[in-house]
Amino acid sequence: MTNTTNDAQSACNGLLADGWREYPDQFKNYARCFLKRFYTPTRCSGNDDKPGVQIQIAVSEFNGSVSMELELCAGLKDETWVKIQNYALPKTAKEVISLIPRLLVMWESIS
Repeated sequence: MTNTTNDAQSACNGLLADGWREYPDQFKNYARCFLKRFYTPTRCSGNDDKPGVQIQIAVSEFNGSVSMELELCAGLKDETWVKIQNYALPKTAKEVISLIPRLLVMWESIS
């Protein structure tokens, strides 16, 4: 097993230990995808029965490098959808998770 594989596996294990749930994403077959719900004053209109919004972290390996993406996709009250995606992120799950508050502020400013 290479260091890259160990790094990716370590990131995935860390996310699972932190309460993230793994779900396949049909549009990201190249990655292992993890979802977690975060409290925000404004709910996603498509999931108005649930508090907050859901964020996804995608962990992938390509050409010997571990890569992570951070995404928030949620519906506005006017029934349009917004997708905020961060990529080319730091290499550890801890560093990526630290960027989530910024993503939530962006969501609140749009909604």
